[in-house]
Amino acid sequence: MKILLVDDHQLFLDGLTSLLAASERVESILTVNNGRDACALLKSGAFDIALIDLRLPIMDGFSLLEALSRAHSLVPVIVVSASRDPDDIRRAFELGAMSFIPKSSTGQQILETIEAVSKGELVYQSGGDSAGDAHQFSSEDWAAQHNMTQRQLEVLRLVRQGLSNQAIAEQLHVSLATVKSHISAIFQILDTQSRSESIKKAHQLGLD
Repeated sequence: MKILLVDDHQLFLDGLTSLLAASERVESILTVNNGRDACALLKSGAFDIALIDLRLPIMDGFSLLEALSRAHSLVPVIVVSASRDPDDIRRAFELGAMSFIPKSSTGQQILETIEAVSKGELVYQSGGDSAGDAHQFSSEDWAAQHNMTQRQLEVLRLVRQGLSNQAIAEQLHVSLATVKSHISAIFQILDTQSRSESIKKAHQLGLD
């Protein structure tokens, strides 16, 4: 696993680097101290996961997440922040973060979060002392994060099962035109052009 760490506090970077370097799953670790450099590196797609702070010089964490979203980056991002502000947490997830954990998290919690996110899971760490404080997001949370309605999520799940438009219409008791409209909306939300591409993109974005 190739990991990018983004923080402007060198002591925190050094400690996190030492922690991750001890893991057999970690192949390489690169650190940068500002959002602009991180953005350029992550757009290259050379990393499997990134851990970023929100308070960064030159380009802050929110701006970094926005830039990565516009660039359709598929590198999962974990926000590691001292902030406990619910608005910060909500905004980070809305901008595409896969996890939000406090800097006070234990080494074990950080490693468990990285492992979960690498499997495509959304995780929120509430900041307690036990691993039980980490919450995996439901598919409904995933849909909300990506501005998808529950009906569109339902259609996407049936598409993943290989059902035809007609079969989906019959199962959901809606018209064929309605199903086509939902699928068109899904393509637009995921920025895809086909069923197979949508299935792959949804998986890459963390939908179980």
